[in-house]
Amino acid sequence: MLNKTLLGSAAVIMTMVGAQAADLPSKKAAPATYVKICDAYGAGFFFIPGGETCVRVGGYVRAEYQYTPGKNVYAGAKADTVAAYQTVDQVGGAQASAGYEARGRVELDARTPTSMGVARTFIRMRSANTSGIRGATSTVQGTAASMVTNVDSSATGINLEAAMVQWAGFSFGVAPENYAMMPGIMYNGMPWAGFPNGMKQIAYTATLGGGWSATVALEDRNDSFNGSSTAGTSGALQTAANALVYANANQYVSQLNTVANLVGNIRLDQAWGFAAISGMVGNNSLRQDATTAGNNAFAYNALQGAKTYSAYAIGGTVRINLPMIAAGDYIIGSANYASGMTGALMGGGLSSVSNAAQRRELGGIIRNDTNLYATGGAGTAADPWVIGSTKGWNVNAIFVHNWSSTWRSNFAAGYVEINPPTAAAGRVIWGKGQLYVGAASLIYSPVRNLDIGLELQYANVKNKIQNESANFIEAGRPGTSSDNYSTKLRVERSF
Repeated sequence: MLNKTLLGSAAVIMTMVGAQAADLPSKKAAPATYVKICDAYGAGFFFIPGGETCVRVGGYVRAEYQYTPGKNVYAGAKADTVAAYQTVDQVGGAQASAGYEARGRVELDARTPTSMGVARTFIRMRSANTSGIRGATSTVQGTAASMVTNVDSSATGINLEAAMVQWAGFSFGVAPENYAMMPGIMYNGMPWAGFPNGMKQIAYTATLGGGWSATVALEDRNDSFNGSSTAGTSGALQTAANALVYANANQYVSQLNTVANLVGNIRLDQAWGFAAISGMVGNNSLRQDATTAGNNAFAYNALQGAKTYSAYAIGGTVRINLPMIAAGDYIIGSANYASGMTGALMGGGLSSVSNAAQRRELGGIIRNDTNLYATGGAGTAADPWVIGSTKGWNVNAIFVHNWSSTWRSNFAAGYVEINPPTAAAGRVIWGKGQLYVGAASLIYSPVRNLDIGLELQYANVKNKIQNESANFIEAGRPGTSSDNYSTKLRVERSF
C-alpha cells in the first residue's frame, strides 16, 4: 500500500513539473513579426513584411435610391405624318420611375521604390446590383413601344475600373482617362464627359517642374463612348429619307472608331488650384456589317471597303480653390468642342437622357446621336453616300461649399449642344439638340468617410429637326422640348 502511495505521489509531482516547464520560454520560438507603417506615400500604407513594397487597401460600400417621374414618349420615327408625331408610343405611367443600386468597390495599391522612381501596381474593381430605372436591362425588339420600356428586374455586374502598372512616368493597362477632368462627385449624370470604367491605354507623363506636367497617351477607342454601334433596328447611321431616329432595318452598317485615339494634356498645378488643356484625335470608319435582303444599296460601299473620317476634340479645365469662403471650398469648370467625337462632350450624346438603354429621363421624341450621318446620296456607284460628322460643344461648372465640418453641398450647372451635319433637301434627320442641367446636393458626414447625401437635378432637352415639313409644324412639334427632375439619396462609407 505504501509503495502504491509513493508511486502515485511521484506521478503527480512529475505532471506538475512538466506543466511548469511547458510554461517556460522556449529557445526555438519564432520571433514576432510586426506590420510597419509606410508613410512615404501617404496615409494608410504599410510595409509587406520582409520587403520594401508598401501596400494600401481601400474601397467603399454605397446604397443609392433614385426617383425620376416617367415622361410620355412620342413616335415620329417611322413616317413624316401628323398622326405619327401625335402618337404617344408610351405614356409616362408605363415607365419605371424608381430605382435602386447597391455597390461595393475594393482597391489595392502597391508601391516599391526603384532607381528610376516608384514602381506602382494598382487595381480597382466594383460590383453593383441594380433594379428599376437603375437596372441594366431593357427591351429592344424593333417596335417603337419596346424601345422605351424599362424592364423591372434586378441585375448584378462587375466592372474593372483600373488595373495598371506605372513606372518611370509610363502607365500600362486600364487607367483613368487623360482627356476629361471634371470630378465625378455629382450623383446624377451631368452634361460632360466621364469615364468611370477607366481606359485601356499606354501613356507617358512628364513632370516638367514648377507644377507643370504633360501627358501623351494611346487610348482604346472602344472605351471612349464615341458612338460606336451597329445599325439595323437599333440604328447607328441615319440614312432613310424619313427616318428621324432609327435607320431602316435593312441598312446594316457599322460605325466604328479606329484602333486607338491619341490623347494629350498639359497641366499646371499650384496652391490656388490647377489649369489644363487637353485634346483627343482619332477616326470614325464605315463598313458593311452584314448582307441581307434589300441591303444592295450598301454593296457599292462594301466593295470600296471601310472609309475613315477624321475626328477630334479639344477642351480646357480650371479649378480655383476658395479657402477664403470656407476650408475645402473650390469651383471647377470646363469647356469642350468636338467634331466626330460625341463621347468627349457627353457619353452617348443626348441619346443618354432619352433612350431606354441609358435609363430614360426626359422622354420626348427619342434621339440617336452618332458621330457620323449620311446627309445625301443613295449608296450606289452613280450616287455614293455623302457622310458628315457630328459637331458639338459644352460648358459646365461645379461649386463645392463646406457649411461646417460635417455638412457640405455641391452645386452644378451644365449645357451641351449637339449639331449633326446639314442634310440634303428631302432628307429628314434630327437637327440641333440642346441640354440644360442644374443640380444641387446636401451631404452630411457624421464621421470621417461616411456620407449621407440627397441630390436634386433638373434638366431640359430641346430637339430641333432639319427640313421641317408642314405636317411636323402642324402637329405642334410634340416632344421637341421636354423637362424633368431626378432625385437621389445616397449613403456611402469608404475605407
